[in-house]
Amino acid sequence: MFSYDPIHRVVVCHLCRSCVVPGLRSQERHLRAKPHRLTGDTLKTTAQLLNSYDLRTVEELREHKPGARAECRPIEHLASYDGFYCQQPECDFSTRHRLRIREHMSAVHEIKAKEHEKSPLWKECKLQTYFTAKGCIDYFVVVDEENGGVRGTARGSMSLTEPEKELFEKLERDYKDVKCDLEEQATVVQDIGDSRSERVPWLHDVTGFPYHNTMLKDEEIWSSYKLPPKKELDAGSENAADPDLVRILVAAEAVLRDAYRLCSDTSPDRKMTQQRANILNEFYAGASGKADGFRYFKNASTLVTYFTTMKQLLVYYYRVVYNEDGHFTRAKPDQVLPKDVIQPTAPQIQAMDEIMEALALEDEEEAELALKHAIRRLYLALICHIVGSVPFKSPVLSFCAMLSRKVRGKGRGLWEEPGNFNSHLSALTWTAQLVLFDYACFQEQDDEDQIPVFLAKVCKKFFQQLAETPFGHILQWRLYLFKVGKAAIAKHQARWLLDGQTVEYRGVELQMSQISDLVVSEYQQAHALLYDELMFQAKDLTPMESWRLKDDLDLEDFGGSWLSHPGNSEFLEGAELALFRRIQGNAELRAMFLTKAKDGSMVLCPKAMEIYEAHAQEFLKRALVLCHIPPGPPLREPELLSVMWRNNARQRHLLIWEKLVMIYTQYHKGQQQSGAYKDNIRFLPKAIGDLLLSYVAYVLPLRQLFLRQQTPGALISPYLWAKLGGTVWADGTLSACL
Repeated sequence: MFSYDPIHRVVVCHLCRSCVVPGLRSQERHLRAKPHRLTGDTLKTTAQLLNSYDLRTVEELREHKPGARAECRPIEHLASYDGFYCQQPECDFSTRHRLRIREHMSAVHEIKAKEHEKSPLWKECKLQTYFTAKGCIDYFVVVDEENGGVRGTARGSMSLTEPEKELFEKLERDYKDVKCDLEEQATVVQDIGDSRSERVPWLHDVTGFPYHNTMLKDEEIWSSYKLPPKKELDAGSENAADPDLVRILVAAEAVLRDAYRLCSDTSPDRKMTQQRANILNEFYAGASGKADGFRYFKNASTLVTYFTTMKQLLVYYYRVVYNEDGHFTRAKPDQVLPKDVIQPTAPQIQAMDEIMEALALEDEEEAELALKHAIRRLYLALICHIVGSVPFKSPVLSFCAMLSRKVRGKGRGLWEEPGNFNSHLSALTWTAQLVLFDYACFQEQDDEDQIPVFLAKVCKKFFQQLAETPFGHILQWRLYLFKVGKAAIAKHQARWLLDGQTVEYRGVELQMSQISDLVVSEYQQAHALLYDELMFQAKDLTPMESWRLKDDLDLEDFGGSWLSHPGNSEFLEGAELALFRRIQGNAELRAMFLTKAKDGSMVLCPKAMEIYEAHAQEFLKRALVLCHIPPGPPLREPELLSVMWRNNARQRHLLIWEKLVMIYTQYHKGQQQSGAYKDNIRFLPKAIGDLLLSYVAYVLPLRQLFLRQQTPGALISPYLWAKLGGTVWADGTLSACL
């Protein structure tokens, strides 16, 4: 915590017990160092707040340093030291060391130190200094006593001689050359004839991807379907590197979103029925004997992933098939590039021409409608393509070959694992079904009764395993890869060592004792954030303990929770406004949270509220880990992040039962396929559960108060892991926290 001293115009760090050097860069350096270790939004907002104060520079502080006889009162939270100051007229010298005051008397005033025994030459006192860094210490006398400490640092270095420096530079250059050559070799798809590794059946015999990708560079593979930067897509075609492509992708996103609305349960434009879903999924029934229909519901994050894959297909067609240069570089004269193999059909060529014509229209509304219709036609033409014995003359299957390479992150230069690659095929399959349904609804909009007839005709000819079409091949590949994935020994397994207490995973060893250390560390950090930062070190608040609190597990009232139970009223009396009252009654907190508006009135400081919210988010990150690991078998991330602390349209998931905090969810991964609900129940250890109870009882009401200052009338989210504005944490957050 920090406090501002308006008299000296300095900011004092309570933990370091010294002032923070003014200037944004110096403040950020202080916040990044121990013991703060701030990062991200917390660092940014805290540094901005400190920099917003009216601070004196280091030179101004030296100039206005209090004199020895000024009877300066000590600065609160700043360290104080025992010392001495000179009593000679017009001398403000002070030091912590008796030897130095004696030397000062003889060197500066030409008075022997032994004269002090007859008449006092110096006086014992308490000293403070604004800064404790080396070279910045400048003591001044304060009148009250306060204990403190001092820090010092030592640094040393040893420089290289010129011959040594030249040798090391030469060795480093040689090593970098070898490393670069190896990296370059890894980014080119090698011919199987040059490989001594075992033949991989699903790659070489079933899909044939290595033959199609031979000698292609991974960087060119990635750039063949890479989407333009998000800022270009968000801003539209203006200032984009390729304005036409950006407009096509924006329209494609709209087409896919419109198509999904035809399936959504909450959309007034819904056209999906169970019968139509069964027709779309007829290929699945034929292969498995099950009659499950097209599963049209997808989580928002899954939709983004699936639609991204379908837009990448458009990018691949545009860059590799439509553009004259074909995107890829020919390494050898006889090298066969994807453009040499791909044979676009007449409907595909016509649809692409219509897309380019729509881009040239001047009327924006007419251009948008024409562009969306042309994109529908191109997608349909890509799906309805007879490939015969040459699969890769289909742009779709050529695109699949590109997706089979790991071109980014770990494992770059390798082939995707069967299970991971199958997720790309699932995305293409599901989105193609969506496109077919959308086109059927568009084509038969004058007679909706013909939609099932159109779907049955198209799916029977182009969308089943025995069809020699792009998705006939993809559906066959999926069936094969499902079997391969089940039989394959998973890579990157965790392995127990012989001592039975150590697990080794990808070169990292983890002992079972370290799990408890992790939990203890996270708990200590969460406890410090809650009680020191969020609850302002309040020690007079009633502790929220699960053993004495009651809850009604069947409570269905909107907004209801354990806070609503009458049996808890004696413990919760005044809890809602407890932290608000603490700010109101504490001068230091008022100075932190209150500021003057332009009209002279007092308002809550936006920066202080931002810092408080950043601390709340940091606490929730620690709480997420504590709710994931200690209770037992970890819940899946989508289930854990969907936990609600109060009732909404659905019943909450955070309950108190048998004197412990319980998390109760019903959703699980196989629910949509099996139709069966599975109870997922986790009891939190008492200490962890009590942290959450105190957070809900005391901190959430203050966050609610802050929220309404920013957004009048807004209500805090019922989801436990949500931002102040109500946005629920996205999938992937748990991995980042861990």
